[in-house]
Amino acid sequence: MQPREFVNTKKIEATGSSVVRAEPDAAILRLGVTTQAEHPAEAVEENAEKMAKVIAAVKKQKLGEAAIQTADLQLESVTKWDEDTQTEILVGYRATNVISVTAPIDKAVAVYDSGVAAGANTAGGLRFIVNDDKKYRRDGLGQATKVAIDEIHTVAKALGTKIEGPLMAEVLEEVPPPLIDYHFSAAEEVGAATPIIPGRIEITSRVRVVYEIKAT
Repeated sequence: MQPREFVNTKKIEATGSSVVRAEPDAAILRLGVTTQAEHPAEAVEENAEKMAKVIAAVKKQKLGEAAIQTADLQLESVTKWDEDTQTEILVGYRATNVISVTAPIDKAVAVYDSGVAAGANTAGGLRFIVNDDKKYRRDGLGQATKVAIDEIHTVAKALGTKIEGPLMAEVLEEVPPPLIDYHFSAAEEVGAATPIIPGRIEITSRVRVVYEIKAT
């Protein structure tokens, strides 16, 4: 919705975008345990025992308490289709517990492999981040604002109109990319370290700018 004071104002607006590339210094990954049993209490109890080992293994990497948090906790029934009765029949219960771990790049592999070795049998994703991205975002916002202003002046020149402003500028929120979903079966023995390639991450900024068209 437009601000009330702009409703009857002739204006030109543009949205500028920029992408700043940065070297990540941390990774967010999820490790979990899924268990299945005939009764719900059995599934939960088995899951708790296995998950405690995974958490203990991850804590040995000395990340700090704030680096580990519960990301998912579920208990659901498991059914299968019965051809004879043409109905779904209950076969058991599945318990899932997943933790999210934020680790420095140089510890991410150790966290992942230690978790798998301890019994993790599901993983929910991986994302590389910059812990302190303020500088990159400031640079990106400056670039995006300049792009928007340049576009407005270009349009005004093409139209042969004069402008004044800006009337307003708005930073448009960027939604962080989702964690990449994948699942795996934990190997009985963990050999070589899991290879990961952080590469460079892109920090996107978008700014909307509005100028007023001057009456002639």
